[in-house]
Order: sequence, then structure tokens, then C-alpha cells
Amino acid sequence: MDFKVVVSPQVHLRVVMAEGRIQDGDAEKFAAAAKRADRDDEGLVVLFLNSPGGNVEAAFRVVDAMDKVRVYTAVPDHAKCASACASILFASGERRSVMGNGLLGFHSCYRRDAKGYAADSLCNEIIAANAMQRGVSQAAINRFVKRYGAGDMAWVGRDIACKSLQGLCKPGLLETRYQAKAAPAHAADCSKLASVQAQLICADAELTRIDKTLAELYGQKMKTSSNKNRLRADQRTWIRSSRDACTDKDCLLRSYRMRIAELKRMPS
Repeated sequence: MDFKVVVSPQVHLRVVMAEGRIQDGDAEKFAAAAKRADRDDEGLVVLFLNSPGGNVEAAFRVVDAMDKVRVYTAVPDHAKCASACASILFASGERRSVMGNGLLGFHSCYRRDAKGYAADSLCNEIIAANAMQRGVSQAAINRFVKRYGAGDMAWVGRDIACKSLQGLCKPGLLETRYQAKAAPAHAADCSKLASVQAQLICADAELTRIDKTLAELYGQKMKTSSNKNRLRADQRTWIRSSRDACTDKDCLLRSYRMRIAELKRMPS
């Protein structure tokens, strides 16, 4: 990626603009650029993203660098942030906004094999675990790592990204300064989600709220846990053995309430 420090007239700050494919060495380039950028009212470095994605491992190294400086990730008006840019970089911001007509593009993580491209389930799990740690809900994770294959791309604008994919956007004060108009509204089609559980959560306000509550609580516990690997494994076990065993709202509510109670009992 190419990292430049530019003055954004919309937010009146020197921000880091990241453009191009994600590749080895980007973590170091971002860290150098972040030192020259301003911080917003919450002390965050603003990172504008415009990238088709790229190397997953390199993206996670950029995330490590982002965590050290605290970052507000944003897709500016008319920009596109796809693949590893969306599911890894954007999702890892302490604050996250899609501005104006900016777009996020999601699809499954994949690997090359003898037949071409194949979904990489381990990569998807790693991406999902990182996103949940950042407070992104299970329904949103399910949308961007399972629904679309290597040859597909789900492009979503501000309305779907920030209203239908619970927890994906986490706007801060920066967004109130941004003058660009939001993209035209698009109705979310919950029936296109891959699992019955995700469809139920997407379509029901009560389930959506409790899913968001769990995501936020899990994110808080991950920040303070002394054994993050164990907590992450427990969360995956709950998803597979309890949450994904449900096929109706009442079952999901019971499962979520039990998991929330378990997390609350865990020492920080």
C-alpha cells in the first residue's frame, strides 16, 4: 500500500491515506506515517482506506501496528475498501466509519489449490475472531466470511454496513464533521445470509440487540483477559455447540442469555 499523510478538508486534520494492495512491509510504512498524522478529539489517528485488499498476513501485521497507536478507520466518500482491507483493516479500528458513497467489499478468505481457489476456513475463523474481539457481531461476521466465495464480492454502502451489519461501524466525533452525504439507502436482505441463525438475528430487533450486547461484552473481556486464546476458544465452542444448534428465536435468546451470564461471571 501507499501511505500518505494528507490534510483532509472535511475533518480539518492531517490523516493517513492508505491506497493500493496490502503487501509485506506495509506495517512499517503505516507506523512511520502515523507519527506524522494528527489525532482527533479522542486521541485517534485517522486512517482513510482505499484498497482492493491483498495479503492477509501482511494485513494482520498492519493491525498490530494500528493497535499500538490507536486508530480511527474510515472509508472516505467514493473510495472502496475490499477483501482484507474491509474484513481485517477496517474492522480493527477503535472507531470505524463509512463516509458518503464509500463502499466495503466482503468475501470469503481463500487459498489456491490444484483446482483453482478454495475457501480457507481457518483463515475465516481467524478473521472472525479478530472482528468479534473488536465488537463486531456474529451476524456481521457471518456475512463477510461465509456468504461470498473467492470469485464473488459483496459491495455494501454506508446504510447496510453501519445499520444491518451490527457492530461493524463504530462512529466517533470525526463523522459529525464529515460533510459528504451518505450513499443511497439499500434495504438489507436477511434471507441472503448463509445460516438460519444469522437470518433470524438480522430480521429480529430483539435478537439484533442481544447479539450486539454479547459482541460488546466479549470485546471487553478480550481486552482484559489474561488468557485470550482460551476465551477465544470458548467463544467458538459456544457458537458451534449452542448458538448454531438453534433454529428459532426462543432458543437463540436462551443461548445468548446463558453466554452473556457466563461472560459476566468471568474474572477480568
